[in-house]
Amino acid sequence: MATGRIILLVSLFSVLSAGCDRPAAPPRTADGKVVKYVPVDPADAEEKAAVSDFQSATVAYQHALKVLGAFYVRAGAYDRQIWAETELANLIDAQTFRFEGTDAPTDPPSESVEKINEAAAVEAVLSARRNWRSRLEALDAFYSGKGANLKLALVRNIKARFDPIHTYDYFMRAEIPPDTLKPTEVIPAADALFAEAIKLHKSGKPLPGFTDYQKQRKALLMFRQMVDKYPTSTKIAVGAYYIAEIYKEYFRENVRALAWYRRAWQWDKHITLPARSQAAFIYDFRLGQREKAIRLYGEVIKHEQFDWNRVRYARQRIEELTQNRK
Repeated sequence: MATGRIILLVSLFSVLSAGCDRPAAPPRTADGKVVKYVPVDPADAEEKAAVSDFQSATVAYQHALKVLGAFYVRAGAYDRQIWAETELANLIDAQTFRFEGTDAPTDPPSESVEKINEAAAVEAVLSARRNWRSRLEALDAFYSGKGANLKLALVRNIKARFDPIHTYDYFMRAEIPPDTLKPTEVIPAADALFAEAIKLHKSGKPLPGFTDYQKQRKALLMFRQMVDKYPTSTKIAVGAYYIAEIYKEYFRENVRALAWYRRAWQWDKHITLPARSQAAFIYDFRLGQREKAIRLYGEVIKHEQFDWNRVRYARQRIEELTQNRK
């Protein structure tokens, strides 16, 4: 009965967390306490092996992200450093409890960031991520086969809390399509996918102060699917804008948002959505990169005449930022 109540609580907290940027709340016991420690049966060699493999994969994944983050610190690549730090926090936040009853995993050997290159460090992260997911799935399958419902719920909570939005390819060319795409064809299937994504995006923000992050994630994936599958559709530039909007407004993925806003006006220089204004806002107020903000506000004045309020504000900000520079 207690196990059933815990699983019910897990589901309930998942629903209540829809208004938070976290896919699932931590599991709680029947008396409302967060589960902190999970004992491993010392007599079950198969469980010990599955848990040990998962723990080792977790340590290896963390280590790879720390190495990559240190590499970016040394290289002065602040944006990608933030990516590595965000992915590491995503991994750490995903598991809210500790297994007990197994040997602690061996720490990976130390690595000098002076002796690695970016491609090798990125591949180490991607490989470690794949292995971690594989070990997590194996643990899920083990507890499912055993009928260990509480432990299965806890493992699945890790899967729910690990947010794929906050994992990265690290090379921008792998993150987004090239700037050479052209929106030249009316493709009914692309139009239908775009319409479905827009509907989901809007329904994911039904009230001020409330966001259904699950819907925003799904809408984001639909927009990206549309661009990837129909790269000549007349909807790709507008799709790029909404991809950027979701990254900016709901997940604070500033670097990704900037890249997709840029694609929006690169793919359609006459786009009548405020892609340049939104990008200028990020540079101005989130990243504090004044010179880039000034340049983009100049682009707003030139290209966003369809919204006089934005043009007026861009002129105001250029004046303020220029005065502060003196």
